[in-house]
Amino acid sequence: MLSTLMKRFRRIPYISLDKRQWMKAMIRQEVEREKKVVMFYIDIVKLTEIENRYGDTSAKRVLHIFESILPTVARQAFEIKGRIIAIQKLWGDDFAIYTSFSNMMSEEDCQMLSIHFQELAERQLNRQVSFVNREELRVHIGYSEIIGEDIVKEMYTSVKHAVHIAKYGITSEKYAHIRQFHKLLAEENVHMHFMPIIHLPNGEALGWEALARGPVNSLFATPAALFNYAQETDTLFRLEHICRKRALEHIRYLKPHEKLFINLDPRAIDDPFLLRGKVQLLLAEYELTPQNIVFEITERHAITNYAAFRKIIEEYRKQGYMIAVDDAGAGYSSLESITEIYPDFIKLDMSLIRNIDVDPIKQALLETFVSFADKVNCKIIAEGIETERELETLMDVGVIYGQGYYLGKPDKGMAQLCGKAMNFLRFTMEKRVEQEASILPTPAMTEILTKTISVEKHVKVRRIHEIFEQNQRIESVVVLENDIPVGLVMRFSLYKILGGQYGIALYYERPVSQIMNTNPLKATKDDKLDEVAKRAMARDAYHLYDVVIIIDENGEYIGIVTVQKLLDKMASIKLEMASSANPLTGLPGNVQIERELNQRLKRNDHQVVIYCDLDRFKWFNDRYGFEVGDQIIVRTANLLREASKWYGSGSDFIGHIGGDDFILITTAQCANDVALFIMDAFTPYFSDIYEKRRMGDGQELSMSMAGVVLYVGKYINAEQIAEKAAYVKMVAKAKAGTVFITDCELPGEEQIRIEG
Repeated sequence: MLSTLMKRFRRIPYISLDKRQWMKAMIRQEVEREKKVVMFYIDIVKLTEIENRYGDTSAKRVLHIFESILPTVARQAFEIKGRIIAIQKLWGDDFAIYTSFSNMMSEEDCQMLSIHFQELAERQLNRQVSFVNREELRVHIGYSEIIGEDIVKEMYTSVKHAVHIAKYGITSEKYAHIRQFHKLLAEENVHMHFMPIIHLPNGEALGWEALARGPVNSLFATPAALFNYAQETDTLFRLEHICRKRALEHIRYLKPHEKLFINLDPRAIDDPFLLRGKVQLLLAEYELTPQNIVFEITERHAITNYAAFRKIIEEYRKQGYMIAVDDAGAGYSSLESITEIYPDFIKLDMSLIRNIDVDPIKQALLETFVSFADKVNCKIIAEGIETERELETLMDVGVIYGQGYYLGKPDKGMAQLCGKAMNFLRFTMEKRVEQEASILPTPAMTEILTKTISVEKHVKVRRIHEIFEQNQRIESVVVLENDIPVGLVMRFSLYKILGGQYGIALYYERPVSQIMNTNPLKATKDDKLDEVAKRAMARDAYHLYDVVIIIDENGEYIGIVTVQKLLDKMASIKLEMASSANPLTGLPGNVQIERELNQRLKRNDHQVVIYCDLDRFKWFNDRYGFEVGDQIIVRTANLLREASKWYGSGSDFIGHIGGDDFILITTAQCANDVALFIMDAFTPYFSDIYEKRRMGDGQELSMSMAGVVLYVGKYINAEQIAEKAAYVKMVAKAKAGTVFITDCELPGEEQIRIEG
């Protein structure tokens, strides 16, 4: 009887690590028979502690006893449901038992067999080990299924998987959670939400950040729980790989000018899925390019080897992907990462953005980041914007892009800017446009239009290369389809593509449509130069100096404008503005005032022109000198600015006629409030000047404000307005103190209420 049992037990192969090819064949055979192959991982708990306490000889004896009982216990435990393929000694006291079961074998069955094995093994081991004064020896067990898709890889990963389970104990709650997490990974049961990243000047989406979520109402529903378990089970790379695959499934919804931001952990950056062309094929399928993808390098984990890291980043760049540094300001070495990576975008951590509207230190730090980004030609994205005041402050400082719950929450689809934020940005944009339009006389694009060579989209890349070689002064070729511009090729971008290792072989005989920029910046011939300049400078760094294509009202090609010409023209306009502005106050002078008045006359809404004249200014200037006089003039300008800021319409105009004469134009609804603020604040504004010179009552300054209401048809030009204002001002000066009188209050004038 004993000999029969021994022969039976000897049929279990006992293999070492160098028998993996044999094991692979055995597992493949079982999979092909439609069997379920499960690897059970076994080890002795705290064998090292036994060695330290009782010596090396005792520890080896325990291990020898365990090895001798292992086949018997395995047979008794596992052959209830299936059969044992082999037992493999991994290292030290770690063993793997490969078993084959029916496909009907369930998760609960595996768990029950594990508990049964554990009880048998511990009972047998403790019977045969005869140390004195010791605790009961215990055995760890964990298990993992081998699917059979990549057996060698699964033999390795299944051991790691089972080790994690064994660590927590087969009956613990944590064990159940770990099992659920590994099932989630096996099924790739991860879905993505998308958070909009908004171009703040116009409210349009630059792109979306892909954010991972686990199954709804599960333990792994939140990103924090999902990635905490991945880190704990050493499966971060696997989880991130799944997240990237899930995110890229949505690129079909992108437009050519939009971007998908995908997180990339520094510890899992070398992903063959991204680097070996599969994503390139996917992008080509939807007529997109790698520049539609931005990889966010998170700052929450240290980059330990910058030399190797930089090489991988360069591989991404060579393929055309864009790079962002995420969580800047919250990681281990934000500035070092930025200087090493040279990112296209810097995403500022929400800790820097929170309450920035009331924190001057954060504002100063943000200004530094914005200035730095301008100098190194990258873009700032502010994360975590949650209030209107935070958004307003960020825009005032010069931040171009933002994301946060105030702008739009993560959602399953690629959502746009939320309604509340859209209204705020639209109002801000309209106010800015009105203010700039009132000061900056911007010509249409036709004034700086030039021509370049255009080709049809079927023309081969070889022909484009010949055009550039034969015309050294041409930097761009416009691609047309039935006279409509559909693409653009810049000289530098073509040479970069052809200069790659396989550039000529891959693209030289292909249509230009495969390498052209499919989303060039277009402007109509009537667009204002300043608006086109803003759109041009808001492009990503790679396309920043691409030409702007000019089209007519039918969308047909007319010509191009270079960025250099745009900037030169803007500079000349600003120089003209500076030359006509008052050097003391910086306010627009008479040329711009006249232009503004004539523009306001064309509007249908009621405007109020307030002429402001200081009383007794000449006396002050003669008595106390020009220095005090200049101080008074500057303070008066600041008072008008403050009045307009707090009580104006947002599109007010303030000008300096000369000397102590100013002009303020606002809406009829705001005029009284502006004037009341000036009357209340005027005397306190100059109180320190009075006190310093010990001036008595009756010697203070005052201001006479003459209001002229503009309504349709009453005035033809600026000269008529000035004539009326001179008369109203004379009436105002006849009254004591700081006063405000409008032409509507004069006898015989049409009575119009201007208080709104």
